[in-house]
Amino acid sequence: MGERVEGSEVQRLRAEVVRAHDRFTALVAGIDPVVLETNPAVGSWSVRDVTGHLADWHREMLDAAEHILGGPKPRHHPIKHTQSFNTMSAAVRGTEPWEQVAADLEAARDRALAFLDRLTPEQLGAIGPFPWGEVGRLHRLIEEMVEHVDEHAAQVEEWRLRLG
Repeated sequence: MGERVEGSEVQRLRAEVVRAHDRFTALVAGIDPVVLETNPAVGSWSVRDVTGHLADWHREMLDAAEHILGGPKPRHHPIKHTQSFNTMSAAVRGTEPWEQVAADLEAARDRALAFLDRLTPEQLGAIGPFPWGEVGRLHRLIEEMVEHVDEHAAQVEEWRLRLG
């Protein structure tokens, strides 16, 4: 028997998306863009790289979410080699200015919120393929998006502490 998703669950997920993004945005607010673009924060990645990574994965997750609800299957899904995808995405974004990458993440957040605003509680239970090949409920895919932002926000928070 499938899991039951309450009507307020859509609003809870929406609030979690907002909370996670607000946390990430607050962590980078007021920092010189040159530092965000050049200072290694997570391994060899700068905050710009991490931000672009989040924006890119939001796009992939939202494309998959739309496919789960009957939209077209993204041509390149499943992404079988996530590390290669991450490396390539970071390299492509490596020349973009901080302002552009930050705007891309904001646009991805806005797209996620608009998607959630169109959802019914029943649709959260829909099952389909995630970008990395796993199959699961749409509800879980949205939770994965939030957890991804939180994971990298925690890393940026640690970087901020090291930065001083």
